[in-house]
Amino acid sequence: MPPPLVPPFPLLGEPGAWDALTLLAATVFLEAQDEPFDGLLGVAWVIRRRALDWNQGWHGAVLGRDARMADDARPFEPFSCWNDTDAPRSRARLITALPAQAEPSWRVAAAVLWHLLPDPVAGAAFYLNIEVTRKIRGGSLPAWYDEGKVTAVLGRHTFLLA
Repeated sequence: MPPPLVPPFPLLGEPGAWDALTLLAATVFLEAQDEPFDGLLGVAWVIRRRALDWNQGWHGAVLGRDARMADDARPFEPFSCWNDTDAPRSRARLITALPAQAEPSWRVAAAVLWHLLPDPVAGAAFYLNIEVTRKIRGGSLPAWYDEGKVTAVLGRHTFLLA
């Protein structure tokens, strides 16, 4: 079987300057690598919902209103993989991603960008990995977490309505 044909992730430059497909694929890869396909798809649909339904645009939905990861005086971005503290690790992961590892993220990004696959998270606008979140927060979950708003659990991610 021939190797997958996927573009490499950008090695340089500000993610805010990347095209929407690349930014979406990279974010899905960083946020949900090793999740089942539906989990990757769910993460991409959350981003799409914020980008289009909330009128934030792709770059604003992923990186915030300024559409910049670095040098924006904000330590936290809408998706943690682009936070100031995580950005160097995220870049290293993108640089070392093998095509076979990256392919599902590119497929999901294309499918969601062009609405080729249905939403598996029933309108969710948020997600979190409960185990990791509790570990980071000393056992607690964010105030916005409401078990009554859970729409799906796919892999290690729990998806919630706004």
